[in-house]
Amino acid sequence: MVIASVDPDGGPPGRRRLPLRFAGGVALPLAVVALAYALWWLSDRVGYIGPLDRAAFGWAVVIPVWLAAPIVAGLAWRRLSPRGSIVAAVVFGAIVGGTAAVRFWQAVAFPSCEFPVRAPIDWVLPSLFVGAVIGAGPAATGLIASKLVRAGHPWRAAVLGTGAEIVMVFAAILVAGIVLLGPGCQRPPV
Repeated sequence: MVIASVDPDGGPPGRRRLPLRFAGGVALPLAVVALAYALWWLSDRVGYIGPLDRAAFGWAVVIPVWLAAPIVAGLAWRRLSPRGSIVAAVVFGAIVGGTAAVRFWQAVAFPSCEFPVRAPIDWVLPSLFVGAVIGAGPAATGLIASKLVRAGHPWRAAVLGTGAEIVMVFAAILVAGIVLLGPGCQRPPV
């Protein structure tokens, strides 16, 4: 009598590798996003990297690295089930969006003026909204890419994932710009 090993979920024996695949599926695209953030942080502190100022470096290096996140996610999520891909996308998007929301809030909640228009607590909901848009971008485009990679179309996944992420980057910029409309500081009382 032979007893087959089964994972605790009751699934087939190969599913025991699922937690490792899932962790890699979240960690790999997060590493790409972290690399994009680290490059942005470096360029923001240095000001110039070679012949590029920080804005040119951002558009020429940081944004292309960020645009690679959905492609990496699509490749990493191809071995997950469709449901596992959705869960990985939600976890990945929540981490990216939560981090973006906190960083955005830190940037806008404490302006360098004596009489700010809004209190820091007033920036919490707008920051969460901006973070949600930023996190949803690579998560949704990664899902699109993973579906196309699973279907055997890696080049379509790369093109469509990158194109959709470009749209999401501009959507995030637009949302952040709308949230920031209006004065940040009041005039000092006379």
